[in-house]
Amino acid sequence: MAERYTVKTTVFESGERFSLLVDVGTGIPLFDPTVFVLSEFRARNRANTTIEQVLRALKVFVLFCDRNQIDLTKRMLDGRLFELGELDALVRTCRFPLADIEAHVDGISIAARRPTVSLENYRIRTKRAPQEVAGDSAGVRVRYIRQFIRWLTDRCLLSLGARHASRAALVYARDIVLAGLTARIPVGKSRNGTRGRKALDEVAQKRLWQIIDINSPENPWKGRHAKLRNELITRWFMGLGVRRGELLGIRITDVNFRANEVFVARRADDLNDPRVHQPNAKTVDRFLPISDDLARRTRQYILDERRRFHKARKHGFLIVANGGAPLSLRGLNRIFNVLCEKHPEFPAVFPHLFRHTNNYNFSKIADEQGMDPEKEKKTRSHLMGWSETSRTAEIYTRREIERKARDASLLLQRKIAGGKDEED
Repeated sequence: MAERYTVKTTVFESGERFSLLVDVGTGIPLFDPTVFVLSEFRARNRANTTIEQVLRALKVFVLFCDRNQIDLTKRMLDGRLFELGELDALVRTCRFPLADIEAHVDGISIAARRPTVSLENYRIRTKRAPQEVAGDSAGVRVRYIRQFIRWLTDRCLLSLGARHASRAALVYARDIVLAGLTARIPVGKSRNGTRGRKALDEVAQKRLWQIIDINSPENPWKGRHAKLRNELITRWFMGLGVRRGELLGIRITDVNFRANEVFVARRADDLNDPRVHQPNAKTVDRFLPISDDLARRTRQYILDERRRFHKARKHGFLIVANGGAPLSLRGLNRIFNVLCEKHPEFPAVFPHLFRHTNNYNFSKIADEQGMDPEKEKKTRSHLMGWSETSRTAEIYTRREIERKARDASLLLQRKIAGGKDEED
């Protein structure tokens, strides 16, 4: 199955990254999506990772219009946008993985298709029901598509004369469609606290350390460098709770071995970073303390392993791939994919899971120290790189409360069962 459209990232001489939605057949960027992200996102200094996310949402939209033979430009000139059934089908499409959406379009002659005018027709024409993406991911797609439709409509209205016959109808259609999309935005999992991501508990953490020990026969990685590096990566994740982009962006010079601390910096569009998809800090710069043990292991990795690669001498990034180039985001994800493949007894292990585990362990330490809730919130926010006014810390606090409530409930049930046995 060949892609019709793809999101490509270009690195300019200045180091600036910019992504484009490209027609694979011609190699030419799509005009409207390009102008849209330039005027609505790049002009506002939004990160390129955000622009990539926008373009992936617009890719879904373009594929949907292709599949249903929708010429939006012609419709706007006629004062029309989407029918009710098409809106339902569009939102439903946003719930599907991109690979499945492309599969429904690929190999089908557009000339042989009739436009979809109802959700039922859309479902009938779908040969299989693909696995759905998370509700919040689908919601992000719908929001960006809604913004794109508003932008397209407003641009068309500006080109129409005040007395144009379709102007009033298009304004009315725009308001109806935007309201319809807003009402249909999928509910994200954040509305349901019970479905939040879980951390590794004490038993799973202990088992993990046994497996990734460099001398363990169960270690899933090959080669001394990979084993040492991957154990070190896990210790950085578990100990500091940093994001994957933050860890891969750390330079050797960011680590102060005298003070045992590391500077987590945001360096957007770094000219000296050779990776097209540049890993970067998502939140504010901050200094984090590192333990004597972590500092020792990091120094040992630099002196005994990293320096062996000639390519590693050409850049200052701490974590490198086999061969010495800076480790990429995809390469980092692949490390833990291998772990999951070799040890299916583990839940899905991915870099951000360690951030949740770090917060889980922090909550236990805060309880043991009797830390004041407000102080705990501010401390957690600093360590994670959130502003003091951010409410993100409350998510982890709520999960810890849920865990305590579960433990208390089980204890109460055991006591009741014990009392009943005594009566019998």
